[in-house]
Amino acid sequence: MTPDVDPPLSHTETRDSQQTSAQASKELHQQCVDLLGEIDEFQSMLNSTLRNPQLVELRQFRSNVNSEFKMLQRLEEQMEASNSPDGSERDPDTEMRYLHALRSSNLPFYQAVWNIARGSCAGLLALGKRFYWDRKAWPLEEKKAQKGDGSWEKNKQPNKDKRKSVFVDIVADDGESWVKVSTVSESRLLFDMAKKGWERDSDSDAFSDEDGEGSPKRTVLRNFDGEDSGEDSDDDELELIKLARDLRKAADATRVRYRHPRLRIVLPKIAEGNVPEIDDVLKEMRSYGIKVECQDSISANASQAKLNSLLPQPFRNFTTAVNIDCTLLLAIVSDLSHVKDIAILPSFHKAIVRQIEVEKEQPLLPTELWPAMGARELLCTKEAAKRMCEIVETIGTETEKERMYLVLGNAPNDQLDRESLIRKFQSLSDWQVPVDWALPIRIVDAEPAIEAAKAEGKLPPVADEVAQVLSDINHSVFMYGWATSLTTISSNRTIDKQIEVTIENSRQVDGDAVEGPQVWICDTARSLVGKDKGRKS
Repeated sequence: MTPDVDPPLSHTETRDSQQTSAQASKELHQQCVDLLGEIDEFQSMLNSTLRNPQLVELRQFRSNVNSEFKMLQRLEEQMEASNSPDGSERDPDTEMRYLHALRSSNLPFYQAVWNIARGSCAGLLALGKRFYWDRKAWPLEEKKAQKGDGSWEKNKQPNKDKRKSVFVDIVADDGESWVKVSTVSESRLLFDMAKKGWERDSDSDAFSDEDGEGSPKRTVLRNFDGEDSGEDSDDDELELIKLARDLRKAADATRVRYRHPRLRIVLPKIAEGNVPEIDDVLKEMRSYGIKVECQDSISANASQAKLNSLLPQPFRNFTTAVNIDCTLLLAIVSDLSHVKDIAILPSFHKAIVRQIEVEKEQPLLPTELWPAMGARELLCTKEAAKRMCEIVETIGTETEKERMYLVLGNAPNDQLDRESLIRKFQSLSDWQVPVDWALPIRIVDAEPAIEAAKAEGKLPPVADEVAQVLSDINHSVFMYGWATSLTTISSNRTIDKQIEVTIENSRQVDGDAVEGPQVWICDTARSLVGKDKGRKS
């Protein structure tokens, strides 16, 4: 994340700039303080609104800005030490060196990244993340393993070749959009173009690779032609073209919810339409399917944009009705989800103890499940409802059974309206139950919908292969959501990943555009406490 720096200032330019090193240092120092303050403000928002604020990767970006702050402090100390005892000005050479050091600061680049994120992005997941293309092209997330307490941890990954990777400055739209920022100036870009052998012939078509009459408008020592031609091919390529190419390759090797990320490159110091040679470069960058924005199209209102617009928006694309898996039906009725102070008994399984501890830190329903469900219509398959009822009737406490009857609208609650169901449910919970929670959950027959979708060609051929690896209950839940294009919410990450892998392995046959079921995974679930164990009286 190194900024593009123009050549050092001459003595004349130093005098003409009419800005002393002390003034420049003071400005950069304050800008750094302001930027750190905004980052910390946003981190506080994450801490207060997200169940797991670490899902948004800010730490390295803040560390980089803080390192810049410390560098500026050290430089300021050196400048003060170099002042003449009699108060006279420094000699021009020393002053020029300090100005050049300040001018070479990384801070303007970090400010550009932050302002572009704040002014034009939503659903931020990372400020700085590396993506590779020398791996299997499916999940954005690293592979994970489930621990005994039901939570997930990352597996150790083998070392990867950084030469086959790209560093993305902003990962937004909950992972669906990548943004790269380059602060290269027009003068620096033209200098690099000349150095790399770019030439323009106004009488010929741009980027023609034909000899003779269609001679190329530019001469490039090396250029990407759709296939890797070895690592050395990068050495003679223009940096912006290499950046566009690498972004495309990494995006093609990555899928987020079955789709490749959208790509954007922002050039805040480049004006389009002024220099034909630069416009040619922009045109070639766009040929990789990348949106390229220059200074005239960048929002100038970043400072006025609200920081909360950057918060992740995991429920943004949910359907108006959601399909609930059995794992979360149990979480909705469990005492663990509703009783704030459950005494931990020696007879509790360690997974139960861990869930109690996690619940105290971040309660599942108020922070995640109720926001996910919102005011949407709620439904579940009859297989999921049946399995949930079997479990609750067998090992559930009396309060867990009462919640189940309310959630499903079973007798004696089958004649109650939504407001009455919520009032009764509120009496069984220590948390404030949302007044717009759409009880009762409607039970649906999955199989007719699945068969109809197959007959109408709404499911791809790989759906049959996916169905073969699913148990009866998972078949009803996940295939129903897929067949009806409804969002399925579940904590069963294993099944979700199994479906993804099956679909990705079939792409050579079924094509690149195939998408699986829309599934939202809750990273943690809740077991039932069990009869007479740690209940609130």
